[in-house]
Amino acid sequence: MDNSKIFDQKYDESMSRIQDIDFSMIAGILGGRCKNDSLTFDFFNRRIVVDKDGINDIDNAEITFAIKFLLCQYILLCPEKLPEKSSRLVTFREFKNSGPLFSRFTSNTNKIIETSFSGSIEKLRDQSLKLGGVIMETANYDLCVRFKALHRIPIIMNFNDKDDLMPAQAGFLYHGDAQEYLDLECLSITCTYLTGQLIN
Repeated sequence: MDNSKIFDQKYDESMSRIQDIDFSMIAGILGGRCKNDSLTFDFFNRRIVVDKDGINDIDNAEITFAIKFLLCQYILLCPEKLPEKSSRLVTFREFKNSGPLFSRFTSNTNKIIETSFSGSIEKLRDQSLKLGGVIMETANYDLCVRFKALHRIPIIMNFNDKDDLMPAQAGFLYHGDAQEYLDLECLSITCTYLTGQLIN
């Protein structure tokens, strides 16, 4: 079974589970806006509306089942109260039980950015800005960009371009509390989606 069918099934199952959730009780924790029995989220540079009938982009752009499933999980995994915010930045590998997913994660994210933008750092900068990224000043990297996948899920992308001695290197960082809001599969989806948007 291909991934689209798998996420189609997961999305249907997740939608059935959110039918009894009071969106007004979780909007503040998740950073969504509740209106008329719907929740609106900013997902990177998109605005997406979730209601009991389904999930739609406010501009009618297509949403993959993987992203729909991710948004359902963001709702279903909502903590009962707002967790303490973590300023600690961690790699995907540092999350608990991430080992089995780590190789696929780097293949779908870091390595693609490295090969796609080696020698093209200005293109990467421009693409990042189009996605709502904020350029951060740092002496450690040629380019550091902060994205907001969801209100509680910021992502930091670090990139060093190739030079005479080293190939291009890319990495992604999450805040340490990201696992309070999404499971590892969905955290991986956020970066895979981001990577796909950057190379398009």
